[in-house]
Amino acid sequence: RILKLTARNLANYASTLETESVADGSLGGALTYTWDLLDRLLKKLAIASSKPLDQHSAMGVGGRGDEMNSDFAKGLLKNLRTDGGAAAHPFFGRLRRDNYEEVVKALMGDPRPDPILIPAVLTDENMPDVATDYHTAASSLLRICHACSLLLQQRRLVKNAPAFVASAAQYALTVTLPMPHLDTNVCFWRKSPMRRETQTNLLFLIRRMCRIYSAATSSVQQSRGLVGIRTTAFACAACVADAIARVKCIDDPSPF
Repeated sequence: RILKLTARNLANYASTLETESVADGSLGGALTYTWDLLDRLLKKLAIASSKPLDQHSAMGVGGRGDEMNSDFAKGLLKNLRTDGGAAAHPFFGRLRRDNYEEVVKALMGDPRPDPILIPAVLTDENMPDVATDYHTAASSLLRICHACSLLLQQRRLVKNAPAFVASAAQYALTVTLPMPHLDTNVCFWRKSPMRRETQTNLLFLIRRMCRIYSAATSSVQQSRGLVGIRTTAFACAACVADAIARVKCIDDPSPF
């Protein structure tokens, strides 16, 4: 734009001069040379600042036959001539991607649909905080295991999911399951008769809960307090599992 304004001012100034103002008559030649120089510089800048051709824009110019016979397809670009001895690369423009965003979107394809977040219920008003019988203990463990597994599967969608899982598993192992007692008449796990399927199910759920708790605590920031409560929770699980394993079932006692 500055060069165009300069050329216009030069043309306006030259129109006010007379050819006889210079004795040797070289004024017209000097003005013509200056005008040609500005014109060539303006063309070079226009070519350098314009959007270069690539294979996409070249194909959009004409039909299939025209694009194969064009100067660009033959490597003949008359408006990009360089000085003698300079290296000319007429096909270098094909490496450029001025429409980079459209090309990337085409390569990426359609966006993935938003993931479906399945809610996980860690608390249930219908279930007691501490198990009252074998059925309640097994049902509470099973529900917490399902909810914790669902949360860990959606840890990329739910913020602090491992921390919630660790808290729920820790509560189940230390509070929901009553601790065994030395007195048989007082011990929760020995004062009532137990069937073999109930014993196997409880041991399986405790093992699953311990695996979930171990995975969850390994995914959060480690600290001394976490190591201490993790050791305590595993110790509670070991005590309860030992008490359940020592129960003599009424229908099919285990040889263990």
